[in-house]
Amino acid sequence: MKKIVLVLILGTLLVGCRDEVSSVPEEPKKQEQTSEQEKNVFVELEQTTDDTTIRDAAYEKVLHDKTLTGGYLGKVTPELKEDYGVQSIEFYAVTDAIQSIYGNFYEYGILYLKNQESGAKESGVWVGIKNPDDKAEELARRLQKQVDEGKILAKYIHLFESEYSDQDNQDLMYEVSKAIKPMKDAMPEPERVALSISVDTITRTIEIGHDFLTDEQIEKLREKFSDHEMDFTQEGRMLPLPEEPDVEYPEEPVSHKQTKEGSWVMEVSEDSMLIVGSKAYDFSGTGEQEHYDATYYSFPKANVKLKVGQRVIVEASGPIAESYPGQGSAKFVTVLPAYQPKGADLTEEEVVRKAIEQRKENSHVEGIHKITYNKEIDEWILTFVGSMGPEPVVTDITIADQK
Repeated sequence: MKKIVLVLILGTLLVGCRDEVSSVPEEPKKQEQTSEQEKNVFVELEQTTDDTTIRDAAYEKVLHDKTLTGGYLGKVTPELKEDYGVQSIEFYAVTDAIQSIYGNFYEYGILYLKNQESGAKESGVWVGIKNPDDKAEELARRLQKQVDEGKILAKYIHLFESEYSDQDNQDLMYEVSKAIKPMKDAMPEPERVALSISVDTITRTIEIGHDFLTDEQIEKLREKFSDHEMDFTQEGRMLPLPEEPDVEYPEEPVSHKQTKEGSWVMEVSEDSMLIVGSKAYDFSGTGEQEHYDATYYSFPKANVKLKVGQRVIVEASGPIAESYPGQGSAKFVTVLPAYQPKGADLTEEEVVRKAIEQRKENSHVEGIHKITYNKEIDEWILTFVGSMGPEPVVTDITIADQK
């Protein structure tokens, strides 16, 4: 159970700590949603003891947890401390009791956390049970016993009668997906479509992320599911239709300023491309190991629209599979200007292309660590970094500055 609790803790608190790592001015916190059914309390736990020594000790231990103190959740505020305590103590007690009594709670009701860092007025664990029965009464008894023993606090646990269960929400999602499927399949390239469907546990709002639905299709969906609120979010640009461009080229193809912006086009084929990040990441924290993001994107006519050696910004359509290289689908590609030092005959794009031609026998994904132009000897040196084992493999390629 502890592993499950930890995942949920992190998931629910990430919203609250985003502003800590963003340079964007902080926006007012969005008030967390509530529902009328939360008022349908079937049992209210009573705080029967003032001796909360056991709970106090557990809370003190939580405050020294590395997840909290290590900065992973953002600035440690009094509200964050309280949220984390509730999620580590009361939420664990609730989920442990539910698992013991119900096993899989999926068809019986809903379970969620509210925390102040996400805009809630108070921290709390909310358990909504559809058609409360003897099991619901047993759940209340077990939790009340822990309150009586001073292990948990009653004020953080809310038991109410829910009109639906997680299973009902899943069924609703299925009905929505069935309604959208013909619209998706009617697209010229349905495999490139971005689509996400979810149902808010608290409000049952149907949330749809997409990059292809028209206003007319959205209105039809609203009519079909008129009993529910629907929230449509366009994810990035709309997916280009076949007659619309899906590649944007720079007005000035050449720049005299060298940058690390974008990613390198390392391979192109009739229907895909390999893109490798231009910036390295050191996941070891030692500063000695370099890792470059790499993704195979499906992209129609990539070998016609793009060239190896170009620096690009790719807008993906849908999720990226967490393999290495990753795998996904590209919706739109922006080509960046090619760097060319003053006095050089070649551009950086042409140098990369020539170097990759020389490295064709290498079957491993490599990143480009550095590209330098020596004006005195009229040569370029390109340094590849690849990982074929515990140690990175560094290879220098010399390219004469000749067309």
